[in-house]
Amino acid sequence: MRVNQVFAGIERELHKFEIELGKSLNSEDRLVAEISSHLLSSAGKRLRPALFFLCAKLKRTDLESCIPVAVAIELIHSATLVHDDVVDNSDFRRGLPSVNSRWGNQVSVLMGDYLFAKAFAILTGFRSLSLIDIMSNVVEKMSEGEIQQQNEIFEANLTEQVYLDRVKKKTALFISASCRSGGVVTGASEQEIEAMANYGHNLGMAFQITDDLLDFLGEADKTGKPVGNDLRYGTITLPVIYMLKKCPEREFFKDKIMNRQIDYKLIDAIIQEIKITNAYESTFRLAEKYIDQAVRELTIFPDSPTKQTLEFVARYILKRFY
Repeated sequence: MRVNQVFAGIERELHKFEIELGKSLNSEDRLVAEISSHLLSSAGKRLRPALFFLCAKLKRTDLESCIPVAVAIELIHSATLVHDDVVDNSDFRRGLPSVNSRWGNQVSVLMGDYLFAKAFAILTGFRSLSLIDIMSNVVEKMSEGEIQQQNEIFEANLTEQVYLDRVKKKTALFISASCRSGGVVTGASEQEIEAMANYGHNLGMAFQITDDLLDFLGEADKTGKPVGNDLRYGTITLPVIYMLKKCPEREFFKDKIMNRQIDYKLIDAIIQEIKITNAYESTFRLAEKYIDQAVRELTIFPDSPTKQTLEFVARYILKRFY
């Protein structure tokens, strides 16, 4: 199942969104234009703007006036990715060279700042303090989550709860905010907006958990990054946390991780232990629980094709392959 099939019903909105996104990145500066073109050519799944449109469509069918908000959401997402690649020293993003690998860290940091400024200028023009507040909170908490992650690199004794708190800040909050914004711009009730936000939170938690699973069990040509890439740079994720709880050789692996002695041979051994200890199944089951809760949050809305699509998106998260 391809992403364009997952987002059935909002093709028109996403098409207009892409046009407006391209316009927002127009620049007379040659280098800025070149980097913007590179970012557009390495487009991701547009999950956040798509969820924004879908949640908005639960309440209203004409979303023409809401397209700038979706553009701002994607610009904020792109800005965080550009900055993340600098922090993580990543050479690739979605299978293509990252901005920092092509133009250097200094230009990348400034480009991320440029994208943030563009996004908040658009939100200011939309004249909604609520949206500005929502997205400002997203940037604040995502920054906290990134700082937290940097403080936890190569921390082999990381707990599940600490990991989940990081996921909430770095991933779930933004997806939740995108869904919440769909309710805000369409005048949904407070109860409906909270249901949309809770749906997004649970979806975001499951999204990151499965993403961390794919880091070990996915294929490099589909995920766009080497297998075990997060662990190689010291980021401890849930499959490793679960594995270290059950593995008889846990102290050996902890010692290697904490001493930063992580090579491809060790990653291969850890992948095998993830399978042997059923850490794969445990991680996947937790993602399933979040997805089940996400779907339950939608019960307050009447049945509609849009609601069915949101339910389908949630189930798709558990089956996605890149």
